[in-house]
Amino acid sequence: MLTELQKGLSLNTQKILKFAEGLSQEEVLFRPYDAVNNFLWNLGHITTVRNTLIKILNPTAKLEVYENERELFGKDSVLQPNEAYPALAFILEHFVKRGEQINALIATASDEYLQQESIIKIGPNPRTNEDLLWFFYNHETEHLGEMKILKNLANRLRNA
Repeated sequence: MLTELQKGLSLNTQKILKFAEGLSQEEVLFRPYDAVNNFLWNLGHITTVRNTLIKILNPTAKLEVYENERELFGKDSVLQPNEAYPALAFILEHFVKRGEQINALIATASDEYLQQESIIKIGPNPRTNEDLLWFFYNHETEHLGEMKILKNLANRLRNA
């Protein structure tokens, strides 16, 4: 069983909830320059990616997708005007719920299933289901770092 992955995903959730504390909608949409995604986009993106982890663990799962989720936060999405984005609390709710769902699925995944080649193809080489879970966990953690920087910038600008 992947208890370390479960702990890591839970820790990411706790950190993101902490980073989001006290941020206004204006602050979560702040971009220090045009080539940077905002805090809310990063959160929405990793929330969308959490559905991919659910699909890896349960290929027959009917995924919960909210209105315009893929267009706003999916792979290759482009930033939209700020008005197009949902409230921070709405995205956080989905992020937390999907994290709980993933951890429950991990608890029931067999070692045999985890070592099978995944039906989801990323990159040129085949990967096991377990390999992909770790790949997407790393992806989430990279975005978490970006969100920490954006949180720090928001705090600095607020106190400037």
